[in-house]
Amino acid sequence: MSRDGLDLFDVDHTITRHSTGGRFMMRAIARGLVPWRFAAILPWYGVAYRLGVLRLQDREDAFPYLRGVARDDLEALAAETFRERVRGDVNPTVERLIRDHLAAGRRVVLATSSIDLIVAPLAAHLGVRDVIATRLEFADGRATGRIAGRALFRGEKQRTVLAFIRAAGADARRCSFHSDSIYDLPLLEEVGEPVAVNPDFRLRRIAVSRGWPIIDCR
Repeated sequence: MSRDGLDLFDVDHTITRHSTGGRFMMRAIARGLVPWRFAAILPWYGVAYRLGVLRLQDREDAFPYLRGVARDDLEALAAETFRERVRGDVNPTVERLIRDHLAAGRRVVLATSSIDLIVAPLAAHLGVRDVIATRLEFADGRATGRIAGRALFRGEKQRTVLAFIRAAGADARRCSFHSDSIYDLPLLEEVGEPVAVNPDFRLRRIAVSRGWPIIDCR
């Protein structure tokens, strides 16, 4: 990979073994920031994601259970969640790969549909400065329960990342992208070096048929 390209990484199930959002929400429930009844819907999100039927970007009010929570409290909770749970979820093989890229002078970017403030502590831990993520909307320092713009999911993630690559003066054909999910297929098809990391069964089938590198390191 050329030094003037970008090395992009998905987060959930690629860098981390589990969902950063799920870890965060369980901690928010335990801390009383979110009602306990919302614990019942978390498994549905996981199942919908794995089955390919999640349509998060179509929901204007995607996070109603966070409405009214102060940004400072959410950022503090994200830092705590990383220390207590997410840090132990980080895949050592992928972490070494990211650190090797950084040491070689490459520009590493986290590109995820997860929430920006949730993945910020992970990015800081890895030494990654660039994060492309879904953003929560805030008013007067408190969450509105809505997404600012659109969730970086499927085609929206592809469009946003490609715009970032162009703004950075890079060429997608000289970039790599690492992901576990069939949801990221549109973006994987745009870069010069698509890499499947612990891929789901649909992405694995495509990666094998096209001769893409596969990293299995659960």
